[in-house]
Amino acid sequence: MNVRSATWPLAALMIALVAPAQAQFYAGGQVGRSDASAERQGRNDQFLDLGFSSATTSSDHKDTAYRIFAGYLFMPYLGVEAAYTDLGSTRFRTDVDPPGALAGETSVKGEELSAVGRYPIGDRFAVYGRAGVYFARTQTTYRAEGSVELVDGADRQRKRTTKPVYSVGATYAFTQQLAARVEWARHNDLGDDSTGGRMDVDFVSVGIVYTF
Repeated sequence: MNVRSATWPLAALMIALVAPAQAQFYAGGQVGRSDASAERQGRNDQFLDLGFSSATTSSDHKDTAYRIFAGYLFMPYLGVEAAYTDLGSTRFRTDVDPPGALAGETSVKGEELSAVGRYPIGDRFAVYGRAGVYFARTQTTYRAEGSVELVDGADRQRKRTTKPVYSVGATYAFTQQLAARVEWARHNDLGDDSTGGRMDVDFVSVGIVYTF
């Protein structure tokens, strides 16, 4: 056997030996602030169409959110990640004339599955992007006052959807095992008309990553 014919089997063996060393399991958690899109005018128009003379909606669409995740890097540049994400709650209240009001609180939580692309910068920094799906459970609880009445069973509405999620972020490694993470994520088109309207949610967070 000549030296040249041995080159490819030797290279394949070296790749097989090196690849498992590059693969990494990791897990961690993030906490931050969610900001949901508000549909104030759409809610007002619905009440005006029902015959109310005026309608004014106020909303609080920011809340604390968190995410617990685990992932696997096949190589330094590519991996997969699974997570449970609670995007918190949004609240709204529509006051109408004749005097009355409809108040609601919408919560969103669910599981994620994403592909991860990562680019190391030096020994400690890395930037990354995620793209995947969010298996969302959206629930809205309604409360009526005065001239506004709810039909039986309408006080609690739920909607399950599978929608896209994507994010960009960066990590800084304190040690080989422990790193900090900052991230911006967007969850699109959650809920429906029964839960108060479709909404997009931005989630800005910081977190800790532990590599096994």
